[in-house]
Amino acid sequence: MLRSVTTRRSFLGRLPLAALALTVLATASGCGLLGGDDEGSGSGQGAGGVEKAKIKVGVLPVVDVAPFYLAIEQGYFKEQGLDVEAVVMASGQTSINGVLNGDLDIAFTAYPAPLLAQSKQLAEFKIVADALSAKPGHMVVVAPPNSSFRKPSDAPGKRIAITARRSFTDLAPMSVLKTLDVETSTINWVELPFPEMIPAMERGEVDGAVLVEPWVTTAMKQLGATPVFDAASGPTAEIPMSGYVAVGGAGKFATTSPNTLAAFQRGLAKAQAEATDRAKIEPMFVKYAKIDPQTAQLVTISTYSTSLEANRIQRVANLMEDFGVIKGHLDVSTMIQKSGR
Repeated sequence: MLRSVTTRRSFLGRLPLAALALTVLATASGCGLLGGDDEGSGSGQGAGGVEKAKIKVGVLPVVDVAPFYLAIEQGYFKEQGLDVEAVVMASGQTSINGVLNGDLDIAFTAYPAPLLAQSKQLAEFKIVADALSAKPGHMVVVAPPNSSFRKPSDAPGKRIAITARRSFTDLAPMSVLKTLDVETSTINWVELPFPEMIPAMERGEVDGAVLVEPWVTTAMKQLGATPVFDAASGPTAEIPMSGYVAVGGAGKFATTSPNTLAAFQRGLAKAQAEATDRAKIEPMFVKYAKIDPQTAQLVTISTYSTSLEANRIQRVANLMEDFGVIKGHLDVSTMIQKSGR
């Protein structure tokens, strides 16, 4: 949230995946992916040295990237020989486009977008680092006070706000409801930006909303919203939500710069290991996510991973396959960026 909260429509890249796939296809078919001779690229600093010292990383204004900024402020990337420039993107789509067209070296994104693109063979995405996995309280289906939407079995026929179809905001709650034998086909999913969901509930235009932090906390403070059920529970408990990706293939950054990516991994992991300390991470929420200090103290801090495990991220691909977003089977292990020196 380096920008105003109105950018939340694109938070975590929760945009229509079909539209994103078309955008990725158009971008991939244009002028070379990650082509060009950027300053410092391919310079090769000997065994173990980074191939590109100055890199650009596209990020969104979300709580997921708080450790990334901590790594910059604490000099953890510089310790690894990297000069990392944070580029705040307007949406998940522009972040993905940036890494495809070479404006960015690494892009932060919600997992569904690159997984879908990979399944369609629109680009060779490499997952460089895991960002955030949802703890209880991070992604919650809420309802306004005095609503008849009080429990999961009330969901059929209700108007529930989400950011986009076939995103975490509808797939995760549908997965939870499926395990509870609750019919989801009659739910009226209403696409709205996060900032508009609270007013929509207040006006009675929707019966509930699927929110992520800090909007969960904000809805409870501003509206007195009550949780109906946790969308990251049961089959989706601790589900990986987001990560950092690069593009691989002949001549592409993820292929030509393994040591650079390994250095990025080490710097980020050091910061993510410290993200359990609220004293360190809350200032990042306030400074870069523009969350007010009072709300920042209440926001649920989810899991910031210090390792990159294919079997964990495979859960996202499996979720997408279960609901027909991905056709066939996607083996996430082929997307994991191998560490350099």
